[in-house]
Amino acid sequence: MRTLALGLLSIAGLLAASFASAAVSGDELYPVEVLLTTTSDWTDVRIVGGTLVVESYDVVEGAGATDLAISAAATLAVSRALHDERSVTVRFRGYLAEISSSWMQIRINKGHLGDTTVSLLPRDGSDPLVRYTHRGVVPGGPPENSRTFSFRASEITSRIEPEIVPAPSASFLGGLNVLAFYYPWYGTPDGPSGQWVHWDPRRANRASTHVPAAGYYDSLDPETVRRHVREAKAAGIDGFIASWWGLRTFEDRAFQVLLDVAEEEGFPVTVYYEDAQVYSQIVADVSTILSRYASSPAFLHVGELPVIFFYVRVVAKFTLEQWETVFRRLDERGKSVFAVADRLEPEFLTVFQGLHTYNPVAAPLEEIAELYRSVSLAARIEGALFAATVLPGYQEAAPRSGSPKADRADGETYRSYWAAARSSKPQWILITSFNEWHEGSEIEPSEEFGRLYLEITAEEAAAWRAGDPLPTDPAAEDRDGDGVPDAEDYCPDWPGREETNGC
Repeated sequence: MRTLALGLLSIAGLLAASFASAAVSGDELYPVEVLLTTTSDWTDVRIVGGTLVVESYDVVEGAGATDLAISAAATLAVSRALHDERSVTVRFRGYLAEISSSWMQIRINKGHLGDTTVSLLPRDGSDPLVRYTHRGVVPGGPPENSRTFSFRASEITSRIEPEIVPAPSASFLGGLNVLAFYYPWYGTPDGPSGQWVHWDPRRANRASTHVPAAGYYDSLDPETVRRHVREAKAAGIDGFIASWWGLRTFEDRAFQVLLDVAEEEGFPVTVYYEDAQVYSQIVADVSTILSRYASSPAFLHVGELPVIFFYVRVVAKFTLEQWETVFRRLDERGKSVFAVADRLEPEFLTVFQGLHTYNPVAAPLEEIAELYRSVSLAARIEGALFAATVLPGYQEAAPRSGSPKADRADGETYRSYWAAARSSKPQWILITSFNEWHEGSEIEPSEEFGRLYLEITAEEAAAWRAGDPLPTDPAAEDRDGDGVPDAEDYCPDWPGREETNGC
């Protein structure tokens, strides 16, 4: 058996879902299994109307199929060598949650060969709740060869006793925090640095996408840092996560300045650990960080543990076993840490205490929203932290080949990310970024946008903490109540019949 920590099956109309009060609500979890059998060379399955967190899967039949690949991410997927029609059966175990309407759907895509059968079962081993088979090719259908089957949600809710997972609360894992990624790496010739550091408006490859309203500044200047902290606090931001590139680096010097100001201002801060060459370096670096900085009342803690965020660059360099060794050695040194990984695969919760992503802009917002909901549930099941990330836009000043881009759309992009984050019921919300000027993701006031993004931040942060419902999205109208927005529904005014492919 292979253990996962993530399986996401989409929930339609996600951005329009209401955010219930974080202090009082929980989610019902229905223990289920999904049995997928296929003779096609590829197939994938998506459920609409609920969110599924997969705990584990095992191959019941066909484990020897050539190039067999199994995924439980945005879809449940099975593939193998082209034209291989040997039967493969996989059993996925997990929970269905957030059942959003009286009707649900199973969408099966597959190759033109063979069949795919999907059974949804209670985990007590009793008879299947529903069972559907997709055979052959849908005449005139989409390239994905998609077939949709509808069933009543009561098939699940009437036969399975739900478990309850609590919603995030102000008393759990340090409260409902809004934190912003902060970049302490700027220098100017007339500031304490005495030279241009990390930006130089005279050089295109060291420019900023937008221009700071306060002018180009120096991160070693305490009054600049104080202005940043006060602007952040006024906007409802609880703390900074400061980019950190190693001992005796410019960013390390600047972090001390930030920490000193943060103590005076009563503002929590921590480091964003960016890179290491060998995992023993992480042990040494984190030990030193904690020795130098963690005793400060301004260093971010969860309970007794100091918090450190780890960027995907360094997380991806090492295996989970190596990370386990890192944290075990830190524990042995008396340097235990609350570690938050830049990954959205909950298998990392076996080692880290929390998950986040720094930059979600590479994927469509709808997919990010779905992923946030699933990872948030997985974290709450484990009693761990999920922090959802929002950003106002993204545009590199010196774009590289394939660089993603997200237009700000006069603030609507930022509001949309806040809606996606809030609907996932996160424990924390992270902002990318307060001042990453090279990537155009800053909310710090600029000549181009003034204070607009600080004002939006204050509004959205207050609404999130208050548990206010999200505004209704007209694009998510669902006349037949089957959990699929009319814009995506083959039959927007009818709940669906199996024999007519969901119509």
